[in-house]
Amino acid sequence: MLAGFPIFADLWQEHLAKLEEMAQEIFLKKGEGLFGPGDPTQGFYVVQEGAVRVYRMSPQGKEITQEIASPGGAFALASLYSDTYHCFAEALKDSRLYLIQKKKFLDLITTDMKFAAEWIRLLSLLVIRLRSRLSDLTLKSPKARIASYILLLAETQDSLSITLPVTRKELATFLGMTHETLYRSTRELVKEGLVRFAGQTIEILDQDLLAEITE
Repeated sequence: MLAGFPIFADLWQEHLAKLEEMAQEIFLKKGEGLFGPGDPTQGFYVVQEGAVRVYRMSPQGKEITQEIASPGGAFALASLYSDTYHCFAEALKDSRLYLIQKKKFLDLITTDMKFAAEWIRLLSLLVIRLRSRLSDLTLKSPKARIASYILLLAETQDSLSITLPVTRKELATFLGMTHETLYRSTRELVKEGLVRFAGQTIEILDQDLLAEITE
């Protein structure tokens, strides 16, 4: 059941089997909270269906979206080494998740050095992707940020016809722009013949040119 998740894709079969033994299936309704600051950590999560938003509150009371985990995505990885969660997580739509239980996972790391080494490698790749996203949000134009996110979804969903996990308004907040800027920039991508929108579905028409925008 975990074989299709990108974060586990390169694991040895024996390790994947052990992870599946410690995975707990969880169902959330749209708008239902999964955890909040101060809640004891249970482990990290992977999304099978739906979407989960991870966010924190600023001192001024503004919600700051840190991550939107769509199908195939993982979140709360740092909770393995913390006693409590430091942010909120809630379902943006009806969702099915797997909780990778903290104690069992840490026991596997401490008793299986081959797995520990492989997990370090996977986390290193994740750090590289997070740095890339930070660069997207701080250095690139709104259109380039949108293109990067579309390509990331295409990679995660393994398809050139992808489904947005959230509304466009929520996506704009996540990408650090106004809803009007998102609308204007996506309209440019459509006019240039790079993508086609149909509700929450995006069809990538020219992947190479879309990638060029992100560079």
